[in-house]
Amino acid sequence: MKTSQLSHHWLALWVVGVCVGVIVYTSLQPFTGWVAPEPPVTYFLWHWRQRWTASDALFNVVAYVPLGAALVIACPARWSRKVKLALAIALAAAVSISTETAQMWLPTRDASVLDTLANMIGTLAGALVGIVLIAFTPVLAWLNRARDALVVPGPLGELKLVLLIVWLLAQINPAIPLFGATFHRGQQAAFDPAVVIVEFAQTAAALIGIGLFTDLTMRKRWMGGIALTLFIAAAIALKTAAAQAVLKPLAWEEWLRPGHTLGLAGGAFALMVLFWLSRSVKSVLAGIALLSSVLINLLLPDFVATKAPLSIFSWNYGHLLHLNGLTHTIVILWPFVATGVLFWRFVVPRTRRPADE
Repeated sequence: MKTSQLSHHWLALWVVGVCVGVIVYTSLQPFTGWVAPEPPVTYFLWHWRQRWTASDALFNVVAYVPLGAALVIACPARWSRKVKLALAIALAAAVSISTETAQMWLPTRDASVLDTLANMIGTLAGALVGIVLIAFTPVLAWLNRARDALVVPGPLGELKLVLLIVWLLAQINPAIPLFGATFHRGQQAAFDPAVVIVEFAQTAAALIGIGLFTDLTMRKRWMGGIALTLFIAAAIALKTAAAQAVLKPLAWEEWLRPGHTLGLAGGAFALMVLFWLSRSVKSVLAGIALLSSVLINLLLPDFVATKAPLSIFSWNYGHLLHLNGLTHTIVILWPFVATGVLFWRFVVPRTRRPADE
């Protein structure tokens, strides 16, 4: 397999893993209250008269588009387009049918054959997009050259890139602060000294961890600062746009509080110094900062148990609950996964790691 083919192959595989994880989570949330279906309940595939809404169908279509595209791109280049298309649809169908079947044991969820059909439409659309992308070989070659020039080589480089994208997409929930890990219950305690200190420490640690992680994803030291600036700008733009779209006017600025503002300033100042350290030292410090950012909240059960008050949202559609749960889980688990990836460099023998790693 050529280097360019290997690059997008690994990237697509990581995307497939993330997509499947997201689909399983959103399909089976809240993972409690399992009850075996009793007669006369029939298997969902044989039951066509079910509740259907256009918004449900659209959500189920869109959810499977990236999975279909990633499955096609992950296939070996020597396979024909028909084989790639058939395999993508078959694997996506297995995921969809499995999750819908599991929903039959969850009274809070509705297993639906219409959802499965919508999933297959999304998979087909995504697979066709993937085939089109592969067909544009000059564009694909340029993307691979850019990736080789900017991002550290190897599968771990691809995984770091995917993790950064996952963190960025999690910022779509404006009820979670930009570098926070919990929902806010309002502005009443925003100026309380204890709250300010906790939010300052958590935000500064998160910014340092994500900043160093971004720097370690880039091949050259000078690229880290540029990448982090663009990355944070994109996160702020996404967070602000989402806040204005789904929050009520009086609540859309709640994700930026005094503690977070001071934490951003402190973390940015620390990064200007830490960027100049060696990659090994930055890996350790990034892991410590990332774990600290989430453990600060885990040591405060009241913070972690807090749920986003739906009263602050202007969008009342049911999938908002799944979005809250998914994004909250991502920002809690992301530091642990990212730290594991960073510390992997100390597990794999140096002779087996690329020189830039």
